[in-house]
Amino acid sequence: MTRLILAVTLISAIGITGYLWLDTPEPASMALATNTIVRTNEQSASSSSQTTDEEVTTFAQQTQLTEPDIVPVSMRNSLSYIASDYAEKIQHPPYSMPIASPQSPYLHWNRHISTPVPILDGTEKAALKLSQYRYFYPKPIQASLVASLPVNQTVLEIIDVRTNQVIETKTVSGDTWQIEPDESWPMELRLKAILDFDSGHDVLTADFRLYQPIAQLAQINPVFGRDADMIIPLQLNVDKGGIYRFRANLFTQNDEPVAFLTTKKRLQEGDHTVELKAFKQTLLGFDKQWQLKNIVIERMSGSPGERAQFGISPKDTYSLGVFDIDQLSDTPYQMSEQERMQLEFLQHAAR
Repeated sequence: MTRLILAVTLISAIGITGYLWLDTPEPASMALATNTIVRTNEQSASSSSQTTDEEVTTFAQQTQLTEPDIVPVSMRNSLSYIASDYAEKIQHPPYSMPIASPQSPYLHWNRHISTPVPILDGTEKAALKLSQYRYFYPKPIQASLVASLPVNQTVLEIIDVRTNQVIETKTVSGDTWQIEPDESWPMELRLKAILDFDSGHDVLTADFRLYQPIAQLAQINPVFGRDADMIIPLQLNVDKGGIYRFRANLFTQNDEPVAFLTTKKRLQEGDHTVELKAFKQTLLGFDKQWQLKNIVIERMSGSPGERAQFGISPKDTYSLGVFDIDQLSDTPYQMSEQERMQLEFLQHAAR
């Protein structure tokens, strides 16, 4: 599905590129012609002589616009790059994708983004920061104030976003706070901070989500090899059945990001073992000690309007120990028929 979306996105991008090409600014000749026409009209208005038909014809010929030379090399080069990049990506299976950069979104799925905003009539700036965007009961909500001047006192309010009702109020000091959630709180929440400075008052807000866990990672069993994959077995306790998607990031023992791992499986209530797989080609060039981080256990929406739910893992990091990838098969990944068709489409479009 992800790669189908990629193809649709590509087609949209091609359409947008074509639109931008058609919507290019006026060429210099058009601007020059327009200005010349204005000056000619002004001169004719101030002169007693009349412009003859022959003069008009001569002027029109001199200022006639010509089609700009369009050489679609740039578009072909862009499509060629996209096709080449896609061909490189499908050297790896979708369940084991390399993490190419520390800024990869795979590493920051739960980051809360805050931006400093003007306060006190624009004389100062401040930002309300949360440690993450999604919280899981009973984990406390960690919040802090980043401001260019000290705050005397702060009143924190927890607001139900859907009803706009205040469900919790707390007076705090300092610029770092911890809020203990209640099990009855809804999912969509807003933190409102009413700030008291020496020079006045102001208000900042930050939205976040609170989930009641519906599954839990019990442990990670010893890893082993199968064909070209390192298998990482996750042992789970599931409280609510459904289609689950599992995501995690594989790191070296030195905290170097290696690969984004994912899988989906339908699970019933009870205990289950789910396997994450790391493809050998993705692991080449790294050491032999591994660890798993950023584990996401998501029960996917089963119908329109139903929200996704999440499970939890007790630890942030799990050491997988030593695993030598030399024991794995060197069999390359065989692209699916859908991937092959997408690649052929991109390569054909790039010609």
